[in-house]
Amino acid sequence: VPLLPAHVNPVSPGLSGESAANSYEFAIRQQLKSRTVQVSRSTDCPRFDLILLSLGSGGHVSSLYPNHPVLEEESQWVACVSKDGSCESVTLTLPVINAAANVIIVASGLDTARPFMDTMVGRKPILSHPAQMVLPRDGNLVWFADASAASLFLRANEPDATSATDS
Repeated sequence: VPLLPAHVNPVSPGLSGESAANSYEFAIRQQLKSRTVQVSRSTDCPRFDLILLSLGSGGHVSSLYPNHPVLEEESQWVACVSKDGSCESVTLTLPVINAAANVIIVASGLDTARPFMDTMVGRKPILSHPAQMVLPRDGNLVWFADASAASLFLRANEPDATSATDS
């Protein structure tokens, strides 16, 4: 895809997580100001054409971890997240993700089978499965799952399926 260098804003390496998040959000705000990125019709968030995410084995997407306070963030566009007090990462918040025109979530591998199934059937509390919270307001959500990630669905549809998938 031909991209203009001005349209690419990497997260700044070498900064603290909080400083990197602030710097990244500032860069996005500059893109809105220059109209490189449009503003969402229903929120004041940037409306990216596409956000590509992957489902993690712990049920997270991006660095939006289950039951983390950042899941309820409404004013920041970018946040610094630390899982279990360890490594910091920078993530877009749900309001920005949900303002995108298109969001794709990829589930790949056997280790994502349970979180993928739980997300799809919505049996768990919503904060414990951040992927359930990805619901673009004025956009499209598309899932791609390989056979391993979808294996619990495949077994549930077999003639000899048991209630083992309900655990």
